[in-house]
Amino acid sequence: MSKKSLILVVIQFSCLAYFVFFEHFITNGFLLIIQIIGSVVALWGIFAIKIGNFNIQPEIKASAVFVDKGPYRWIRNPMYFGLISFFGAVVIYNFTWINFIIYLLLCTVLFMKINIEEKLLAQRFGSVYKIYLKRTYRLIPFVY
Repeated sequence: MSKKSLILVVIQFSCLAYFVFFEHFITNGFLLIIQIIGSVVALWGIFAIKIGNFNIQPEIKASAVFVDKGPYRWIRNPMYFGLISFFGAVVIYNFTWINFIIYLLLCTVLFMKINIEEKLLAQRFGSVYKIYLKRTYRLIPFVY
């Protein structure tokens, strides 16, 4: 793992830990539905990519295989979509400036990881990945 990747992963998990340990859980309503959708998409992404392909750092594993099944048919980063949806709902549910700033930091780190991963995947899988980029969305189906 590169130093940059290590820093990104540490910041990511620090932000996640803040929300898990210091924020309230949503127990009902529309925001809970958003969290459930985000969780389902993220878990579906993990199962579709297979645990052996899963990596918390942006570098690509030597044994990685290209996956375009499951949620990867529509979006390239379902696990990040899940995190952004889940914790975005937390910020809306209990808005404070510190929550908002930590959420922005988390989103920034995830976007940085996405950029690194996509460059490395394009190098690794070449034209197959470039075609995949044209037919999928980065994070949100039909939007981005």
